[in-house]
Amino acid sequence: MSVFGSRFGKQIAHTTMLPALGNKDLKLLQDLITAEKFAVSSSQKLADDWGKAADALKAWGAGEGDDLGDVLDKGRELLVMVSAALAQLSTHETAIRVHMKAVRTREEQLDELKRRRKQVGSKAEAAEKKLSKMGSEHKHLQMQQETLTQLREEMRQLDSTILVEEARLGDYKRQTTKDWMALKFGALCAQHPD
Repeated sequence: MSVFGSRFGKQIAHTTMLPALGNKDLKLLQDLITAEKFAVSSSQKLADDWGKAADALKAWGAGEGDDLGDVLDKGRELLVMVSAALAQLSTHETAIRVHMKAVRTREEQLDELKRRRKQVGSKAEAAEKKLSKMGSEHKHLQMQQETLTQLREEMRQLDSTILVEEARLGDYKRQTTKDWMALKFGALCAQHPD
């Protein structure tokens, strides 16, 4: 596959606009990654908005007298804490997306192996048909037999690699999901140990 084709294929696989053209198995993961992207953006914007509100509260409170100004200054401190918490959430969500993208990359690599296996299988089938049409005296018989043997060996190697990668991917997904869930919900669990 050309560099252009490879990039274009990944771009299609990662889009939510053209799911019919992309990898359907990865669509749900991509939807999750996209939703997390919007969550990061929203939480960061919300953190910024709370920070601006805190500054505006302080500025307004400064002109309202000492008693109200003091109360509003304490309110501003609370708003700053909310803003910082939202900014931290945004940072965690960004890390979570990195984990999700790593899973997507591994899924795409496995898909590429399966695609290669299918191509090699087609080549082997064609080589077998060609070999069956050759007589025992054909001058390219030996070369065709070697080609078929090589293709079959490549298929066996790819089959073995695919099985190993499927098992590794399953383990990787479980560990990575555990990691990102710990990031997402770790703070909640620390506050509420029940």
